[in-house]
Amino acid sequence: MEEKKLDGLIPAIVVPLKEDYSLDERVFQEYLSHIISFPIKGIAINTDAGEGYLFSPEERKRILWLTKRIVGDKIPIICGLGGGSTLGLVELGREFRDLGADYFLVFPHPTFKGGREGEDKLIINFHEEISRIGVPLIIFQLQEALGGVMYNLPTLRKLLDIDGVVAIKEASFDALLFRNTVYFIRSLKKRIVILTGNDNFIPESFLLGSDGALIGFGSVFTDIQVKSIRLIKEGKYREGFSLFGKIEEICRICFSNPVRDYRVRIKEILVAQKIFPRSTVRPPLTPLSPEEQDLIHKLVSHMKRYGGE
Repeated sequence: MEEKKLDGLIPAIVVPLKEDYSLDERVFQEYLSHIISFPIKGIAINTDAGEGYLFSPEERKRILWLTKRIVGDKIPIICGLGGGSTLGLVELGREFRDLGADYFLVFPHPTFKGGREGEDKLIINFHEEISRIGVPLIIFQLQEALGGVMYNLPTLRKLLDIDGVVAIKEASFDALLFRNTVYFIRSLKKRIVILTGNDNFIPESFLLGSDGALIGFGSVFTDIQVKSIRLIKEGKYREGFSLFGKIEEICRICFSNPVRDYRVRIKEILVAQKIFPRSTVRPPLTPLSPEEQDLIHKLVSHMKRYGGE
C-alpha cells in the first residue's frame, strides 16, 4: 500500500454503544457509511478515541470485521494494537491482519514508563516483535495525560529504523515538541510519514511539517476538516485556517480538561447531529453533565448555519 494514501485526514472514530454498554452494530455501520462518504485518507479503529482498550479482543475483532465489511478496500484501515503481553498482542495482531487491517497503530505499553534516558531496548524489542506480523506499523508518541509515553531521540531513531515502520503519529499536544520531532525525523534517511495526533493544533500541524492527521476530532465535522486540510496543503493558508476557524471553539471544548472526556464530548456532538442516538461511554469513563451537554448542543446548532455535516 502506498504511503501517499495517508497524506490527509484519517479519523480515529468513536464507537456507538447501547445503554447496556454493548456495541450498537446498526448505528456503527450507518456511521461508517456516513464518514467514508467524505474524501478521507483512511479510517482508524480500536484507538484511544474508539475506547479500544475498554473492549475485549473479541469485540475489537468484531469492530474490525464490521469496518472491513463497510469500507472494503476503498481506504486503508488502521487498527489500534496495544495492551497485554507481547505474545498476546502478536497473536491478536495476526488475527487483525487476517481480518483485513492495513496498518497497526502501536500504542505505547504501560511497561514503557520509567524507561532509560538513552536507547531503550525494551521498547525497541516490543515493536520489532509486532513488526514480524507483516503489517505496516505506525509508531505512536502520545501525551502522558492520556496514558502515553514520549520517546527519547535515541529510542525514536531505532524505532523508525525497524523494517515495516512506515509512519509515526505524534500526539504530544505540544507544538514545540512536535516541530522538533518533525525536524529530527526529516533529518533521517528513511522516509517516514508524519501524522499529527494533536487535536489542539490540527491546521497548524501542516505548517509544521505534518503529512496527515490521524485524530479523534476527525470523527465530527469531517467535511470541514477535509476541505481545510486540502486548502492548507495547496498553500491556500488563509482560506484553510478561516474554514477551520468555524469549528475551532468546539474543538477546543472537546479537548479541554479533563482531556479524557473528549470521547464522550465527540459522541455528544454526534448525538446533536442526530447521527448517534446516545453518547454512552464505557466505565470508568463517565457521562457528561447536563450543562456540558447543553453547551455542545448549542454549539452544534450554531454550526449548522455554516453548512457543516
